[in-house]
Order: sequence, then C-alpha cells, then structure tokens
Amino acid sequence: MPSTHSKDELHRFLKTGMRLWVNFEFSSEEKYSYAATYIGLKENAYIILDIPTRLLEEQALRKLNNVDVVIRGVSDTDLGHVIAFKTSVLMNILRPSPLLFIRIPATFATKPVREHERYKLQLDCAIDHMNNKYEGCLIDFSLSGCGISTMIEPEFLVGDRITIDSPLSGYIDDDNRCSVANIKKLAKGWIIGVQFAEPLNMTEELKTELLEQSFSAATI
Repeated sequence: MPSTHSKDELHRFLKTGMRLWVNFEFSSEEKYSYAATYIGLKENAYIILDIPTRLLEEQALRKLNNVDVVIRGVSDTDLGHVIAFKTSVLMNILRPSPLLFIRIPATFATKPVREHERYKLQLDCAIDHMNNKYEGCLIDFSLSGCGISTMIEPEFLVGDRITIDSPLSGYIDDDNRCSVANIKKLAKGWIIGVQFAEPLNMTEELKTELLEQSFSAATI
C-alpha cells in the first residue's frame, strides 16, 4: 500500500538530477506527459524542474499557469520508492533555459519498488559472461540482486546469465543463477543490474558483512 507523507519529507525523496515525469491534465481527455529533471525547491514555495524545449513548443498556445500536473518518479532510496503527487504550475521560463516552477504539494505518496533493502558498497568485482571478463565495482547489494559499475562496454544482453566474482560471492550458492536485469549507460561507463534467481537468506554473517562493507563505503 502507498504511504502518505507531508511536504516536510520531500527532501528525503527528491534529489538534484532525479528524473521525473510531468503529466499535464488540461481536461479529462487532454493529457500530455513529458520527462523532466529535478533541480531543487524553495521551502513552502515551489519546486524547480528542468524541462525540454519541446514541452513549451507543443504547448505554446496554452497558458500553463495554474494547470494541474501529476508528478511521478523513482527515488534513489534503499528500497527505490516510487513518488507521486498532484499539484499545479506556478510559472515557466524559457531563458536562460526552459524551467517549470510548480507549487509544493501539501502531501505526496510513495511506494517501495524493491522488496529488500539495498546496501551501498564499493567493492572490486568482475562479471564473467561466456568466459569474457568485465572488471568493475560492486556498488550496491540486496537479497534479490546487486548493481555493478564498469568502464567496459558490455556485449551481453538483458536476460543473459552471468557469474559474479566479488568478496560477497561466497554468500551466493552456485546453483542460484545470476542474470542481467538491466543495463544503464552513463556519461562514463555502464551500470549493470543483476538479479538472483532466488533471494538470499539474511544470515547474521551476511548482515554483519554488508553493514561493515556499507560503513566502509560511506567513509571512503
């Protein structure tokens, strides 16, 4: 079930550079959706979004002020919360770059995407795919999967089976298949999302190891 939060908690879920979707509702039949980037907010006043020029071009004949909008996105929390709220447009500007100012909502809703908590790490690791090795860094780990950053362009695809060599490999049984869940291209390198065929058991030994490694990563 979604949880409802007050506006005072927005800073926990909205982070600069976060990708959002802005859905304009001009009427029950006229709705438009655009990608946007969260820039920041002024407390008790407005939220600032970086928007594509296309938005203003396509809606050039409309007055956007006070139009209802629904905002959605996925926050970079341990459980990857989906965040959503309804508000209205305060104003927009075209120069120096297209920006949209929307009113801060009184409340907003969130719902965790992940079932298991994600631990942020910084551990050397390698991906093995059909005897091709990809050196990288284990950047997060949960009972259902992990995330790996690499500077080597992957030649595997989503769904392919891989093997991971890392300090945490001993907690993954040999018969627990690891597969590629997603591949994200960054400005520098790639992030590989990995899914375990079966969720791991949170033993005391694994929990201690994750907490220690997560603490070490936070102090690097």
